[in-house]
Order: sequence, then structure tokens, then C-alpha cells
Amino acid sequence: MTAGFRIFVFTCRDPSSDFRRPLVDALRRDHEVYCIRMRRRPVISGPEQASPASEMSLAELVKRLARRCRDGGIDIYFDSTDASLPAVMLFIRSVARRGVWCFDMHDDLRYYHRGLARLRRTLAIALPRMGSHAVVCATPALAELFPGSHVLGNASHILPMSHDGTDPADVLILTSFDARFDFDFVVRLARASTQSRFHIHGWTRNSDPETAQRASRLVTEHANILDHGPYTTDDLPSILRAYRVMVAPYRANSPLTRTIDPLRFYHCLNAGLEVISTDIPSARALAPWVHVVRDAEHGAETLRRIQAGEVSRPTGFMPTTWEGRASRLMEIINGLERTRRLRGGDILTSFAPHTHQDQAGRELLPPLLRSRHGRA
Repeated sequence: MTAGFRIFVFTCRDPSSDFRRPLVDALRRDHEVYCIRMRRRPVISGPEQASPASEMSLAELVKRLARRCRDGGIDIYFDSTDASLPAVMLFIRSVARRGVWCFDMHDDLRYYHRGLARLRRTLAIALPRMGSHAVVCATPALAELFPGSHVLGNASHILPMSHDGTDPADVLILTSFDARFDFDFVVRLARASTQSRFHIHGWTRNSDPETAQRASRLVTEHANILDHGPYTTDDLPSILRAYRVMVAPYRANSPLTRTIDPLRFYHCLNAGLEVISTDIPSARALAPWVHVVRDAEHGAETLRRIQAGEVSRPTGFMPTTWEGRASRLMEIINGLERTRRLRGGDILTSFAPHTHQDQAGRELLPPLLRSRHGRA
């Protein structure tokens, strides 16, 4: 890795649950890294993990970035705001010109949008993509959706741990209750596995009361399903240490789960848990470490055999860490034409026309809009 980069990571998420926080920490081993939580008054922390956070106005943040871009060196801007602030991020990009902009497409980001709302969301994604020198994504399926992007993949900060003293009848479900969660699978699994207790750690979006009601019924209608509420990144070690098996009940054969790269797979595999998952692409990609099941009945039989010691994942699994992902990200950055030109002193404009990234970004624009602008 080439040392000496100054990296600004923009996020819209709470630091206590931001899955990119371990990536920031891994990057700090070799680079000067600042994490900026974008909201009405942005909060910036860094360059060290223990550095105090500073709240400031958006104008103050823009001034600080403008000063930084004039003092030499190559800056890396990593946009992980989930396209929630496209206009603000484009404005910031117009100010902080000397650097490499990387857009984080860790998910499709359009799951819950339909009709006109989906079109607006599509445009919100297209704008920062067109203004970026690189796009990173989590899975090959996402790379197909967004041509020209680089596969980075997710990871976990969790390392192997002991599970001595845990009861194999206690089964973990680490989740978010949303449209990707297969409630029917969990109900059938619980009914077929009365010898097991399913402990759910997860949360529901406040804007989705219907899903919250379904999650509540799981607990009230099934004595062997227990809900422990939401968790933070810091809670993970104590949670994972208490179980030997995790079940991932994603909806199979759904566009909602075709492109996801669940962090919980990496958390649990790194910690040494047996993982049972419904049949989604990312689970198949992790075979033979993940037990992929066809349906709830197959899941119940697999769970029984794991608890009886009849089956287990192969030995030799190497934890997937954020240090490895940080190295991969810097390989992507160092390989960009933009980075090579900046090293050579050729300062490009922020919106250089006809770049590979511009072409990749236009792939997201609806055909009608492309034709109206004369671009096929």
C-alpha cells in the first residue's frame, strides 16, 4: 500500500451502528483518515480513532475541505452516504477538486422504492456515480447492475472466539426486520425445531410499522422465539460468544436478496459459528463454510445434525477482515488513471468528460432521459 494518502470518509449513519467504521479504523493504520457524518450539522472525527469529534456547519466543513485541497498531496474522498445527499455531495466535490472520488455502492440502495420514487432514487445514485473516479460494490451481482464498478466486498472486525459453555439449543438470528426477512421460514423452522430456542437480535425501521407488527407476532405466538432488541457494533462480541449456530432467514429467489453481501455472515464465520442460510447468492458464494438449505424443513434437519455433532463446516476457514478490504480498496485507488495523473502533477478537473466512470454512471440513467440528452 502506498502511504501518505489523506482520506475523507463520508457517511450518513450513526457511528454506533455504521458498518464502515471498522474499514475506517483499518485505513488509519497507514493513512490520515477523517470520518464525516453528514447531517444538518456535519460531525468530523479523526485522524486518530481516539480523536474527539467536532460538530460544525456545512459551510465550515466546505471551507475546511477547500483549504485542504490547496495544501498539496493526494486526497481520497470515499462517499458512503447511500446517495441520500446527492446535491450536497456534488457541491462538496466541486470545492474539493484535487483528489480521487470513490462512490460506495455497497447495496442496490433502491430496494424499497417503486414508481416515481424509484426513478428519483435512480437519479440520486446516477449523479454521484457520474462524478466519481471509481465505484466500489459488495458483490459481482452489483457489479453487473453498475458496470465499471470494482468489487470490494464486506468483512468483519470480529476474530475467532471461544464458545465454551454455550448451550447448542440456543440459536442466533442476527437480523434487520425488513422486506428481505423471511417470516414464514422462521415460523416453520421454529415449529419443526421445538428443541431449540431462537434468539433474535435486530431492529425494525421506524417507517415500517407493518413489519414491526409481524416481528412482534413471532415472539408472542411462538414460545421458542425470543427477541433481544436492537444491537450496536460494540455489542457483537458478547452476542456472538453466546451461540454456536446462526440462522440467516433471507427470502430466497428474490431481487431483494440477489445483490446483498450480509455482514452477519462474516461476523459469525469469523467468530467460529456454524451458519445456516436460506438459498441466496452470497450464501452459495461462501460454500462450503455456510450450510445452504432449500426450505425450513431442510433447515430444521441441518440444525438438528449440527446440534448432534453429525455435521460441521470444514476446518481451515481464514477470517475475512477489514484490513484485507482496506488493502483491496487502496489497490483499486492506486490502479486508477486519476491517481497516476495526480502523482504526475496533472491536476484534472472534477468532471472530466467522456471518462470510463462517466460512461458507467450513465448506465443508471433511464433510456428516456439518455435519449433526450442525445446519449445512447
